[in-house]
Amino acid sequence: MAIDSGGGGAKKPRVDEQGDRSEAVDADADRISALPDELRQRILTHLSFKDAIRTGALARGWRDVWKSRWAHRSSVKIHLCSHDALRRELDALAREPRPRCRLDRFSLVADNRKLKSLELQRFIKYAAECRVVDLHVDLRNTANGFAFRLPLCSPLLMRLSLRRMCIANRFYKGAQPFRALEFIQLQTVSIYRPAFHKMMSLCPSLLTLYLCDCIFTPFVNLFMPPNLRNVTMTNCVGMLRLQGQRSVPSLRSFRYRGEISNNVMAPFSLPRDAVLADLYIQFARSVSEQDLKMNLSNSLPKDLSGLNVLTICCKALRVAFSFTNDGAIAQLPNLNLHNLRELQLLMLEMEATNLADIYVFFKICQCRNLERLFVQLPEFSYQPTEGSIDEVWEEPPVDGLDNLATVKVMNFNWRWAEVQLVSFLLRKAKSLQKLLIVSPNVTPPNAPGVDEADLFYLKEALANGKIMLSDSDDTATQPYHSEVFIEL
Repeated sequence: MAIDSGGGGAKKPRVDEQGDRSEAVDADADRISALPDELRQRILTHLSFKDAIRTGALARGWRDVWKSRWAHRSSVKIHLCSHDALRRELDALAREPRPRCRLDRFSLVADNRKLKSLELQRFIKYAAECRVVDLHVDLRNTANGFAFRLPLCSPLLMRLSLRRMCIANRFYKGAQPFRALEFIQLQTVSIYRPAFHKMMSLCPSLLTLYLCDCIFTPFVNLFMPPNLRNVTMTNCVGMLRLQGQRSVPSLRSFRYRGEISNNVMAPFSLPRDAVLADLYIQFARSVSEQDLKMNLSNSLPKDLSGLNVLTICCKALRVAFSFTNDGAIAQLPNLNLHNLRELQLLMLEMEATNLADIYVFFKICQCRNLERLFVQLPEFSYQPTEGSIDEVWEEPPVDGLDNLATVKVMNFNWRWAEVQLVSFLLRKAKSLQKLLIVSPNVTPPNAPGVDEADLFYLKEALANGKIMLSDSDDTATQPYHSEVFIEL
């Protein structure tokens, strides 16, 4: 889940586990983050492990405090950087008396290329004997091919994080359900279909699944645990198809970043009856529009009317609509955004066709309840196609932005299409309270090709304070999806 970053008097919408909106607390009033580390750790000792982790949503300064709240032996972190360190740590664990003391967190980070599979299993067995709650295994520089087996009995395991391993089927014989497991993060993990299906069937309480740089072999059908609410995929290879036995009412959040794996199937397939509250879709520049048109409409739920927050890249934005033979715009059947409160546009480029795509989006979707808009323009400097604003084939929408109160435009370079977009927003957003522009050029240049009327309109808005222009990012106003793909 994204972490709110309040401050500067700005408030942002938030989608909670029920898909409802709430407002973040003003960072100026966030006095708990100013407390000394020792006092914050002491506060957390009075909370359950589960509640201590959830305090990470309070503010940035609280995100990792829960990892250091315990007494020395309640949290064990082992870093294997040599063969001597490997033998020393294994011998030390073997000498500990039984029954083992309970562990809240066990973290194993291995840089040793000589680590063997049986040695790895000894560490995991120790963590299971300690009834670990949070298990983290990171095989950074070891050889690929290590297979992870869930401990046969670990009734308190709530968080599992694995890196550079594979999920193999032969290790699940005799395993009992992990009824407390709510969070799984897999990074650079090879996932085999039967094994992954078995793994998910053993996690009936799973809420969040985070997949990063994983390889699905050949593709994976995920029969969703009954309570799964949040799925994130980034830069994975292969296809993940989320399925349910009858319906999947639990899924509320889906975030995807990457490429289409091949020309036949989409990289993901969501249940058609899912009711999402937030959706993030970002495709790489190399993905062809033809592949997107063939696959995107069949990959999303039928009805997106429950969306509160949407982030979409310009690639997906362009294929969200198709044209009929007579030139009329035809909306795909699964696009209905009347309840949308926040929209973020990730623009890999910003030229006439991109501006037209944005106009079409606002016309068809009629985002009358939209309150916050974020536009991420390209970071690099580029030369737009020669031409004038008359080459935009779509007229701007007449209405539909009556409730838009906050706009933030990043990497603004005073190109004509960018100026036209901001000018359009200034004219149409009747309830606009804040328009933030982050630009390396804080002084409006006399840009060639820019419509003089629009440029004058922007300069006038700057002069009367309607636009706030800065050369650095305003961290007080961040999109809901600003920290979707951070390493957890």
